Amino acid sequence: MTVATVTVEEAAAWLQAGEAVLIDVREPDEFAAARIHGAILAPLSQMPAAWQALDLPPGKKIIVQCLKGGRSHQVCAFVGPTGPDGQPVFNLTGGIQAWNAAELPVVFAEQG
Repeated sequence: MTVATVTVEEAAAWLQAGEAVLIDVREPDEFAAARIHGAILAPLSQMPAAWQALDLPPGKKIIVQCLKGGRSHQVCAFVGPTGPDGQPVFNLTGGIQAWNAAELPVVFAEQG
């Protein structure tokens, strides 16, 4: 299955404009250590229940993110190209590593 992707720059613009929600599929310890502001945790290890428990707003793009893009690709392939209300689903290319490398803001544990 082909998975739609989004660059960190595009994703940041969508998030800033309020056009998208960000789902982090890493594990809770990884999320606690470093996360993208506003990301919602839904660990791959807890799928599909974690995905089904999400309250995904209709009319917004869904961006799925992990460390480098592998686990989020698995989730995107599992859920398909659209969310429960037809929202387009995108894999964040390069994950939080690419986000950090692009010098986009990351919330680290020591910052609270």
